[in-house]
Amino acid sequence: MIALSTSTNICAFAPAGKRNGIPWCVDACARAGYRVLDVNLCEAMNPDSPLCGDEWEDYVRRIARMGRDAGVVFNQTHLPYYDLFRPMDKERKQMMEALIRRSIIASGILGVRWAVTHPGTVYEAGADMAVSHERNLAYFAPHVALARQAGIGIALENDFEYKVPPYQRIFCAEVGELCKLVDAFAEPERVGICYDFGHAHLTGGFHRRNLGRIGKRLKATHVADNHGKADEHLMPFYGTIDWAQAMAGLHDIGFTGEITYEIQEFGRNLPNALKPLMIEHSLAIGKELQKLYERAEGNIP
Repeated sequence: MIALSTSTNICAFAPAGKRNGIPWCVDACARAGYRVLDVNLCEAMNPDSPLCGDEWEDYVRRIARMGRDAGVVFNQTHLPYYDLFRPMDKERKQMMEALIRRSIIASGILGVRWAVTHPGTVYEAGADMAVSHERNLAYFAPHVALARQAGIGIALENDFEYKVPPYQRIFCAEVGELCKLVDAFAEPERVGICYDFGHAHLTGGFHRRNLGRIGKRLKATHVADNHGKADEHLMPFYGTIDWAQAMAGLHDIGFTGEITYEIQEFGRNLPNALKPLMIEHSLAIGKELQKLYERAEGNIP
């Protein structure tokens, strides 16, 4: 049976703009019954996070110990991210790059196999995605080298295009572009794909077809629902994704990794006292996804 996982961001947000740190989330998820977790290192984008301080390695090792003590395996992380090729204050860009490098090292300490991040788009090139392809190859090369040293891989995520003006083309919203980018690194054990079902739903859906094209490049997943208009990060079955077809797509290609929730907006405003109920609900929903995967016939339409 395919395993169920969740990002720690499932309970990272609390009412009144407050946030729960990764250790709090690991503990809450483990108590509810999760045995596989994605550590959301985007927490580093919060200036109050210990990931931003001088003792960040101690913080990461504490999380790693928590996982071992709770019988939890960390399957993947999400790196901090920003709009790579837009103009940005030099100091801000240097800070973000430092946090990304730090998070790649942290991913190795946590023992994950894949760290997920987003490709960038060169907007001034218009619809010429060849420019974005080359810029991404150059940008990610040193990060892939660092990932190699850390013993992990980088999983690049399919993006989506906003359905509001200025209607710009976004690189890797089309999975063929993402496959071509990943193949260009020619290192399948170090660079792969994270398929985000919510993003794909905003680009027409076609999950079974998309996953058929991705095939063995698929190394990680982001599982979230929406209504086809915005990236709502809802729990499955609370939007309009056809989850039977989505799970069949995974079955078709023989994917045996984890289906990993990225549903931070679902229950964002619940008080912490109610977070465990929401986490338990996600486990029940996950069992239904697992049943859909097991029932899939595996015949590509």
